[in-house]
Amino acid sequence: MAKRLILLTLFGLLIAVFSFQAAMAYNPNWKAEQDQMFKQMGIKPGDVIDSKNWEKAKDLIPESILAYLKQGGIDLKIGEMKYDYGHDEAWEKAGEANRGKYGLGNRKEIVDRATGKFPTFVYGRPFPDEDKDDPNLGIKLMHNKSVDRGRAGMMYQDCATVLVGQGGVERALYNQVWYYFYWAHPDGEQQNPNNYKFAEMIKLTEPYDLAGTVVLTLRHLDGSPDLGGSYVPALRRVRRTSGSNRSDPFFGSDIVVDDSGGWGGQDESMTWKVIDEKEVLIPKSHWQADSPDLMVKQPNGSWKGKSNVGTLKFGCDEKNTEGTVWAPLHAVWVPRKVYLIEATPIDPYYNYGKCLYYIDKKTLMPVYKIVKNKAGEYWKTLIIDQYAQQWGDDKKQIIDQPGWYIVLDDKSHHATVSPVRGTWRDWDFPVSIMDPNMNSRMFTFENIATMSK
Repeated sequence: MAKRLILLTLFGLLIAVFSFQAAMAYNPNWKAEQDQMFKQMGIKPGDVIDSKNWEKAKDLIPESILAYLKQGGIDLKIGEMKYDYGHDEAWEKAGEANRGKYGLGNRKEIVDRATGKFPTFVYGRPFPDEDKDDPNLGIKLMHNKSVDRGRAGMMYQDCATVLVGQGGVERALYNQVWYYFYWAHPDGEQQNPNNYKFAEMIKLTEPYDLAGTVVLTLRHLDGSPDLGGSYVPALRRVRRTSGSNRSDPFFGSDIVVDDSGGWGGQDESMTWKVIDEKEVLIPKSHWQADSPDLMVKQPNGSWKGKSNVGTLKFGCDEKNTEGTVWAPLHAVWVPRKVYLIEATPIDPYYNYGKCLYYIDKKTLMPVYKIVKNKAGEYWKTLIIDQYAQQWGDDKKQIIDQPGWYIVLDDKSHHATVSPVRGTWRDWDFPVSIMDPNMNSRMFTFENIATMSK
């Protein structure tokens, strides 16, 4: 009897493990594919690439980062993803069900082929096919990426914007961010009389001179320019902003608003061109390489990320560091397949010139962004660690926000680092989704003055 009980217990454990892996591994070959990339690159987990053997990283990271590697300003500690880093099977299948359903309108916005008008609700990737001969493949991939993020529904996130000079940290801004997504909302189609794709609100709580400043963005379904506004306590009024302001510096930092998450802008504001595919090394917080962020259900029905998931440490946090002040010391570098997609601003007054995005083929999230100025000269590099969050009994998984990112301005020899998930110095950055206390009425120009208090 005891032997039979033991066998039944072991069988139950195997079923549980298999069920977890099935939910997490839509691509059952992900581990073999990762191992093959390691083999082709001639590296393995545990290796360290530095100034003595920098040639190993040639063609595996952007040239701008390779330059720092050669000089000894940064080391690459090689790690591996220990799970299938991507969206879960249910989400992928929802996209497959959309095959042939959507097209592009005059602004390159998403339209329903049956009506020729923008859809009021999209669930799953609208363009599941990858036709390499399609001249619109670039914007279709970016639309897929934008819809992916909506699966968070309602989301709250704390983060920081840290200005870093050659001498270390110069100034740190603490931000609170709220999102309300209409497309891909887990609870289905929401009331949306104004036809918004999503609403975003950012509130600054530190330092003192900026505390209470609130910025609001409302993005339209029809591809027309964003509605924007800000409330500054010193002025005591709401000021409307134009879409072109999204390429202005964010409160004196090296980040512009459209740099959020690597690309936070309006897809229709750029022309997108897929120019190549390749295998590269990308940075991940070492704990994120081990496991997705396993969110915990709260009594009110929301899902919250655990506190103190890991410590973020950059070069500016290390005394007597020999590396650069922005180097991500908490990161391991893992192999991934990416698209190289070139973006050209349509607005002639946009402050950036052409940008080259390294877009993860599985998650469709930016992992690097190379920015040129209006004269076509190299200007900036963005390095982004995109964060995987898992929630729900059915093991939903979404890659919707960076765990951290770096904006490296090589023209001014300055950088901005943005801790988003983890603990940095005395700050821990929580995240929650599907909080029933959030609603669309929060995201109005009338309300942002109230949110300032």
